[in-house]
Amino acid sequence: MASAEEALRREVDAMSPGLREHVERTLAEALRLAARHGVEASKVRLAVLGHDLLRLTPPDELLRMASEAGIEPNAAERAAPVLLHGALAARLLADRFGVDDAAVLAAVRYHTTGRAEMSTLEKVVFLADKTEPGDLAQHPEWREVHDLAQDDLDAAMLRALALYLERARREGWTVHPDVVAAREWLIADKREV
Repeated sequence: MASAEEALRREVDAMSPGLREHVERTLAEALRLAARHGVEASKVRLAVLGHDLLRLTPPDELLRMASEAGIEPNAAERAAPVLLHGALAARLLADRFGVDDAAVLAAVRYHTTGRAEMSTLEKVVFLADKTEPGDLAQHPEWREVHDLAQDDLDAAMLRALALYLERARREGWTVHPDVVAAREWLIADKREV
């Protein structure tokens, strides 16, 4: 019987070249950050290999899958169903691949939006997904986030969320409530230190 990691690697190998390369670059970046911040590499591998399983799923299909899974999309997810791909991938990891590690599932679920009370694993996966070399080439403004993440994941998260909110205002996106909750939690945590 194949391990969850082996099965996920086969799924990644079957992805479109662009998405497969993104996952591989994200994995390399996440493992580098994990080594710097004391995160277990096996958890990082499972989370990163599973984070974008449904990234290229059409919006109407994501909404249908959410309905079948009993997930009620919020306003941001209805406006941009792609935001559901993390929550649905976490379900898929549990149901199809037998992943039962709550930390890994949370890292997959919240890799797009973040959330309040993120674990270090969640921060590593979130930041690696946004600052892998291919994404940095397309969005050089994220270089600061990449650089901050080397020493301070919370500072990197705050800058990443600020960049997201700036873009949301510029492009008229409905802001996901988990983005707001993550930012408020990080700010409150910084004040308490």
